[in-house]
This record gives sequence, C-alpha cells and structure tokens, in this order.
Amino acid sequence: MTTARNERESTMKRRHAGFAAWLVLSPVLAAGADATSFQLPAAESATVEKLACRSRHDVGVETIDARAYRGDHVSAEVRCSSHGVFMGSPMHYIVQCARSLGQWDCHGEWNEILVKVDEGEIPVRVEGQIPLGVSYQTIHGIASSGNFQGYPLREALAPPCYLNRGSAQEFVDVKCDGWHIVVSMWCPQSDCPRVFSMTKLGT
Repeated sequence: MTTARNERESTMKRRHAGFAAWLVLSPVLAAGADATSFQLPAAESATVEKLACRSRHDVGVETIDARAYRGDHVSAEVRCSSHGVFMGSPMHYIVQCARSLGQWDCHGEWNEILVKVDEGEIPVRVEGQIPLGVSYQTIHGIASSGNFQGYPLREALAPPCYLNRGSAQEFVDVKCDGWHIVVSMWCPQSDCPRVFSMTKLGT
C-alpha cells in the first residue's frame, strides 16, 4: 500500500511540474507586462460575442476585457451572461479569445462558479469535465484546512482560482493568484480533500 502510494505521488510530482509551467506561460493566467486595456469597437465586440458566447452556449456577453500587446496582438477575456445557477449563485462561461492578422479565434474556456467561504465568495474557474460539486468541495475544503507548511491556505486562494483535473483522477490542480496547489482525493487517514503540495509561482 505504501509503495503504491509513493509511486502515485512520485508520478504526480513529475506531472504537476509541467502543469505549473503551463500556468506561468498561459496568457490567460499570466499578466502581460506590456498589455494595454482598451474597448473594442462595436463591430469587433459583436464578433467576439458571437464566437465566445452565442455560438457556443446560446447566451449573450456580459463583459469583454480586451488587451493590446506589442506586435499588434490583441487578446480578450470574455465573460458570458449567466447560463444557470449553482449553489445559489450564477454561473458564467469565461472564454479566452485572441485576434491575429485581423481574425478572431477563441480557445480556452472555463465554467466559473462562486464558492462561499466565511463571509465572502471565491470565483472558481473550472476546466474540463470535473464535476462542479467536486470543484466546490475542493476549494471549500482548502479554505477550511488551516495552514500548509506554515502558510495560511485561505490567503493562497486569491481570486480568481483555476481548477483542473488531469489524467491522474486522484489529483486536482488549483491555481490562484501566484500559488499552485495540488489536492489529493485519496485520503485513507484524513478528511478529503487533502492538500498534497503548495508551490509559489514565479519564484
């Protein structure tokens, strides 16, 4: 049993090293030092709304956060109008779009839910097929787990938080502002979820 557990954790350490690198490089999660916010023209806003929200989910757009970079590259984080309610709070699709050579395209997508913690709420962007209930339980469990290696876990959950489950179904990756937390759903001797590791990004 111990050997099998050690093998799983060793595999996870190798896997989430690559995941952390993706988080740092992703334009969605890493702030662009040379980016400038601006408002898209009405025609482009309509194009982005159709690509990100109407064609995919049959809802309108709530906000478009457009940013211009050097080299005529433009990205936009699109917040679609609410498509439903989960745990008493509205859900929103968050879609990442980019304009290159005058053409818009959209790829990255998250389902954003609100997790109630203490007297506040944490926006959590869920990627892939991980159930929303598991996502909610994971963030709520982290926030209620006190400290990890001396650092308050609640403080590491600076919004928005991104949540993903990779090929190893036992583990869930959580990335908030500057922190990468790996949570294990295999908890034979403790309550789940169990914080497996916590890494400060960019150091």
